[in-house]
Amino acid sequence: MKRWGIGFLAVLLACLPLFLSRASDSSLLRDSDTAYLLQTIRERQDPLAWFSGDWPLKNHFYRPISTLFFEMDNVLYGDQAWGYGLTNVLLCVACVLLLFWFLREATDSPIYATAGSLLFASWHGWQPRWDLVCLGLSGVALAAGIRRHGTAIRGYVPALLVLAYLPVELFGRTGLHYRMVGWIPGRTASVMTVFALIAMAAYARYERTSASRLAPAAPGPLDPPATRSFTVATGPARGASLWLGLAVLASALAMGAYEQAVMLPAALLGVAVLFSWQRYQVRWGAQILFWGVLLGYLFLRWKLLPADTSGYQKQQLRDGPGVWISVLDYVMPNLSSLIALDGMVSAGPLILMTSGPYQMLLGLASNAWAFFEARRAWRFAVAGWGLSILAFLPMAWVKHFDHYEYWPMALRAMAVVALAKVALDLFLSACSPPTVQAPPRSSPAPGSLPRP
Repeated sequence: MKRWGIGFLAVLLACLPLFLSRASDSSLLRDSDTAYLLQTIRERQDPLAWFSGDWPLKNHFYRPISTLFFEMDNVLYGDQAWGYGLTNVLLCVACVLLLFWFLREATDSPIYATAGSLLFASWHGWQPRWDLVCLGLSGVALAAGIRRHGTAIRGYVPALLVLAYLPVELFGRTGLHYRMVGWIPGRTASVMTVFALIAMAAYARYERTSASRLAPAAPGPLDPPATRSFTVATGPARGASLWLGLAVLASALAMGAYEQAVMLPAALLGVAVLFSWQRYQVRWGAQILFWGVLLGYLFLRWKLLPADTSGYQKQQLRDGPGVWISVLDYVMPNLSSLIALDGMVSAGPLILMTSGPYQMLLGLASNAWAFFEARRAWRFAVAGWGLSILAFLPMAWVKHFDHYEYWPMALRAMAVVALAKVALDLFLSACSPPTVQAPPRSSPAPGSLPRP
C-alpha cells in the first residue's frame, strides 16, 4: 500500500500546475457557443428539461448530463468567468486522478498507474523535452556500441530505433490545454471522460477483486522460483456487484454527456479482454449490461431528438482521405507520412539530395520497430493502443477538434508507458557489458562419477 500512496501523492502534486493554469479571463464567456448556451439556459430556467430533448445549442445532440454542469455554474457564478474556468480545470484534475484509479485496477502496477497518470497530466500543459531526453539516451547507447567496435549491434540498434520513435508518443496526440482548460464547451468531453473512467475503473475492480484467476503453468527447470508477489483470487469478493452496478450507472451518465461515449461498451469489452490475458476468468455475461445501456441511449435519441441532420452536423461531418489519415495517426502514427511520398516522387531524383525522404524512412522504420519491440510488454501495450483507437474511432468522421482526443489520449497513456518501459530495457541492455560465452563443458565433467 505504501507504493500506491507514494504514486497517488506524485500524481496529486502533478495536478497542482494544471490547477494553477486555470483560465479566468472574462473572454471565456464571450465565446459564441458559450454565450448562446448560457442565454438559452437562462431563458429556459428548467434544468430537467434537457433530459427530454435537444441540448441548449439546438444542434441535435442529447447531452443532459454535461448541460447540468453549465446549469450549476450559471447558478453558482452567474457572469463570473473565473468560476466557469474553475469547473473546467477541476474536471481535468478529476480525469487525471480517475485515470490513476483505472490503471491501478487494470494493471495492478504502481509504475503503470503513476507514470501513465503523470504523463496524461503533462499533456494538459508543460511537458519535458522528450525529444532531447531520447536523443541523449540514444547518444549514450551509440557511444556504448562504438566502444565495443560494433560487436553489440543487435543490442544498440533496436534501442536507437525505439528511442527515435518514443517522443512521438510521449508528446501526445495534440495539445489539450486550450480546449479542455481554456474553452468552456470543451467540458462536454471532460464530463464524459470522468464518467467513462469511473465506469472502466469500477468494472476493472469488479473483475480484479472477484473473478477467479487461473494458476500459472507448472514451472520448468529453467523458470525462476515462485515469489510471494503472485496471488490467485479464490472467489467472489463481498460487495463485488456494487462495483458492477457503479460501472453500469457511470456508463449511462457518460452517454448522457457526450456522443463519443457510444464507444464505451466496446472499451469495456477491451478491458475484459485485458483481464482474460492476465489469466482472470472473466464473467463475459456482464457485458450484456453495458450494451443494453447503449441500446437504451440510442432509443432515447431516436425518440427525443429530431430525425433530420442539423446544420452544424452537416457542416462538421466529413468523409474521404481525411478520415483515414486521422485513423492512421492512431494506428501507426508515422505511416501517414507516406502521403507525402507522391509529392517527393514527382519532384524527381533531386529530392534524394534533401533530408525529407530519409527522415520519412527513419520515421517508418522506427515506428514499425518500436511496435515490434512492444511485444516485450504486449498485454498493456496492445490494450492501451487498442482502447485509444476504439475511443477515437467515431470522431475520425468529424472535422478535428482537440477535445475529441481527450478520452483516447487518457487511454493511450497505458500503451506509452509500456513502450517507454521497453525502450528503457533496451537502453540498459545496450549499455551493459556484452555477454561472454562460457567455455564448453568437458564430458565427463571433472570429478564426476564414472558412468557404467
